[in-house]
Amino acid sequence: MEQQEFDEVAYRDSLIARGMEPSAAASIAAHKAKDLGHTLRKARAKSVGELMGQTPEAGHDPAGRLDQIDWSESAPIIPPAPAPATATATATAKKAGKSRKGSTVADDLSQKVGEAKRDALLQKTLKEVKDEQLSLFDIAPWDDDMRAMPNDIARTALFTVRNKRKPRDALQSQPIYSYNQDVQITFSGIELRAEDDELVWQQVLEYSKRFPIGSPITFTFYELCSDLAWPINGKYYKKAEDSLTRLQTSALQFQSRRLGNMVSLSLLRRFGVLDRGKRTSRCQVELEDEMVYLFAGDHYSKFVWEKYRELTPTTRRLFDYCASHKQPYPLALEKFQKMCGSDTARAAKWKEQSKAACDELKKSGLVSDAYVNGELIYTKRG
Repeated sequence: MEQQEFDEVAYRDSLIARGMEPSAAASIAAHKAKDLGHTLRKARAKSVGELMGQTPEAGHDPAGRLDQIDWSESAPIIPPAPAPATATATATAKKAGKSRKGSTVADDLSQKVGEAKRDALLQKTLKEVKDEQLSLFDIAPWDDDMRAMPNDIARTALFTVRNKRKPRDALQSQPIYSYNQDVQITFSGIELRAEDDELVWQQVLEYSKRFPIGSPITFTFYELCSDLAWPINGKYYKKAEDSLTRLQTSALQFQSRRLGNMVSLSLLRRFGVLDRGKRTSRCQVELEDEMVYLFAGDHYSKFVWEKYRELTPTTRRLFDYCASHKQPYPLALEKFQKMCGSDTARAAKWKEQSKAACDELKKSGLVSDAYVNGELIYTKRG
């Protein structure tokens, strides 16, 4: 089959069409042309179902229905009860009608531009993404001093804050609490915790930015522990390896209004240690290809890594919730406890722990305000 040379200009234009800033698109295209040595493009893609050798049922293959996905904010929004109509209100509404028409047109245009941006990217199948040597950074860019997490994961109890002195549970098809009612996750594997597993996974996502989707990702235990600000010694190398093993042996059944039913996912598809015991020893991992869907459509949160990794587990989970909303809704203490997977027995103690988390989060500078009032937690992004 005839192949064509990598077209840097066309690739740059495609990134701009997906909504990326022109300067950033030009930089990425130039680096890709240099790094790949003008890697050749490959043939047009098959769907995800075809790639897996399956014929998906209608409405259940994410790649086959990407152009039908509603990528709007999925957090529940409760509209205020309508006030009774009055003569004054009716007159005021008529006067405001003309001014609202202009803003409505602008809002509609903005929405259509956003939809076009998402569709341009999401109409690609995984095969096309891999053929074009795209990385996770191409799909969901973030700076090197930042880290990122899909919102549909950030708002769940996938990473718990249970007492680290208690053994981790072995779970089988365990429903995972999600703040968003339209997201359903069942989990099989060893319990994952915010103390370590959440941070390790986010750092692996950072490493993945430098590799095309579907390619092996390599790093050393020294690099991983350094980036996590963990001590450099055998105890923490083992802690890192144990965490990578838990992430690899996890299995998530994921379903949402945005994505439908996804195939079973592992947070790491593969993990191994190359040349163990030698100075050349390196970790090698692979991410699930379908993980890209969780990030696509700007449905992910970014945060300053040095501040984030220093937070205690409960405070970090509170920030996960806050960061995943442009304007965080008041969060009930009961829901926050479920989102943390906390085993704190007394409501009064959990309230005190939540107040402490608010104080720590505010002092970190990651938010402008955080406090508990009654049975609700209020946070305000900076």
